[in-house]
Amino acid sequence: MKVKKYVVASMPQAMKAIRSDLGEEAVILHSKQIRTGGFLGLFTKAKIEVLAAVDSVEKLSVKKNSSSPEPSMEDNQSFMKQQLSELNTLVSQMNQVPKVSSGSYPKAVEDVFAYLRLQEIDEAILKSIEAPMLEYYYLHRPNSNQLMEWTKSWFGNQFKASEWSGPFKKYVSVVGPTGVGKTTTLAKLAAKCVLEHNQKIAFITTDTYRISAIEQLKTYASILNAPLTICYNGADFKKALLEAEAYDVIFIDTAGRNFLEQQYVNDLKKIITFQEDLQTFLVLALTSKVSDMKAVYERFASLPVDHLIFTKQDETTRKGSLLNMLYHYGQRVAFTTNGQDVPEDVSAFKIKEFIDDVFGDWKDE
Repeated sequence: MKVKKYVVASMPQAMKAIRSDLGEEAVILHSKQIRTGGFLGLFTKAKIEVLAAVDSVEKLSVKKNSSSPEPSMEDNQSFMKQQLSELNTLVSQMNQVPKVSSGSYPKAVEDVFAYLRLQEIDEAILKSIEAPMLEYYYLHRPNSNQLMEWTKSWFGNQFKASEWSGPFKKYVSVVGPTGVGKTTTLAKLAAKCVLEHNQKIAFITTDTYRISAIEQLKTYASILNAPLTICYNGADFKKALLEAEAYDVIFIDTAGRNFLEQQYVNDLKKIITFQEDLQTFLVLALTSKVSDMKAVYERFASLPVDHLIFTKQDETTRKGSLLNMLYHYGQRVAFTTNGQDVPEDVSAFKIKEFIDDVFGDWKDE
């Protein structure tokens, strides 16, 4: 068996070099991320170290015996020139950083990458999965379906710490942009507390901009036999907290406005006291563009956002944006919603179930 180590900038470069050196029958034994170059630990570059092997290769030298002459100096110089040429080629390859999935991968790998892009999985995540996926492929030679099962396991392991298991704190607020379903989501969470845990709940709303939102929350409060207090300013809010002190959980609704404007976040801070026993959930819709989700999240970064809630899971076939948000911000997800029914259409977030949903319409072409 011939074994050779490569240090390259990307797996496509490694594959090209491996095929050139060792042939199509070569397998990847091991790969890992390393950092090279730099000065005093600074300005290092990310590289991939790949160990490849092949069972039978053409011998580069001939065993010495009575019928085999010693290599001439010209032969040695020719061999050294060949090795130098290969080294220069490898260095040239290392200076190129192609996009993941360049068309040089095996069909099963290309199929899986194409599906991940269809689900709008971020390129940074694809870069993370690239090396381990290729290593798995060349060690086990799976078909597309088997490789997809491995991919689902990889995602599950990557985001296994993203689940939130509760419980609620005494004060629970939901914030987020307009149109994501904050008020309905708040009612679903409150109903779960009443119906599943027999807790006494109360509502407070600071959304005085939409009459429809107040009327909607009044309806939910009436059904759940819970008081509702409307707050127009910080003084109203403090008074409402004191009046609701005897309840187990107090749910706080906020205005759905254009939170891309910093002033609206500042207004929210003036009314709500974000204290230690207040738990804040940022509500985002899976139908939104991930760039908009990021902009909203970063606007709310000045607030103590504890966890995320994603709504409208049933209204889109492309749900990779949730995984992108987890990857970039490391937040936990508390709940997802998939309809308007209260409280049925809200579920505690489970990464395995979500991964099954994301890849639910996978079909091996």
